[in-house]
Amino acid sequence: MSAAPTPSRTQGRVIRAALVILPAGTIFFGIISFGIWWWKKQRVEERSYKFATAMRRDLNAAAVDRYTGILREVLSQSEDRRLPATASFLDSSMAAENMGYNVRRENFQAGAVEVANVDAELTGKQRPREVVLLLAPYGDPAKLEIECHALAALMSLAHALAGENRTVTLRFAGVPLGVKDQDGRTAIERLAAASRGREERLMRVFVLGGPGDPELQEIRRALDAEAQGTVVQAVPPTTDTAATLQAATALKTVLMSAIEK
Repeated sequence: MSAAPTPSRTQGRVIRAALVILPAGTIFFGIISFGIWWWKKQRVEERSYKFATAMRRDLNAAAVDRYTGILREVLSQSEDRRLPATASFLDSSMAAENMGYNVRRENFQAGAVEVANVDAELTGKQRPREVVLLLAPYGDPAKLEIECHALAALMSLAHALAGENRTVTLRFAGVPLGVKDQDGRTAIERLAAASRGREERLMRVFVLGGPGDPELQEIRRALDAEAQGTVVQAVPPTTDTAATLQAATALKTVLMSAIEK
């Protein structure tokens, strides 16, 4: 007749069993927790996608007219107000309740005025860190009408593409011109630094408003375009509703093709 297990042997078996069961349980519940988190994340993204899609509006002359009318008033304000007011307009117009975007706003101090880079994006599903950028610089009083139409095209395209689901990321950005932060960096340099901080690669950049060669060179330099293989392309300026609508319609086709690759 075998001897009864001693207390020490019984405790040893319990400990060995616990050493096997507890890690297995931890892994099991970890998998379950991840599954629940992923399911919830997909549900949230699906709701956001459906909401943004419902907010989508076709390109039309009425929208271009409305945006240019508002922007003309905003950009005609005094020096200390027009840049902050333009950033606020871009922010609020593209926000979730109007277009369905999660707008990103980077405020910085330019002398005594607080200005901001504002952007919103359609995040790519397969390659989110590869980015096509639609950029609208603003703040040159001599180009007020051109800038109004450039920003109107940006807003109209953002509205027309809300909720699109594509391979790479499409970003819409408005940046102020002629300002530098307290470290001497321009708004474009800050935009580029933020992109590098997210470990992104800017594939193509379309610059609205028909910038000249000096401005394009400044953008290429800030983005380190040559080293990164970034293609920077100027979009010709427009100054009337029909031309802006026509240009935006053509650009929409180009953008859709660019983010599908």
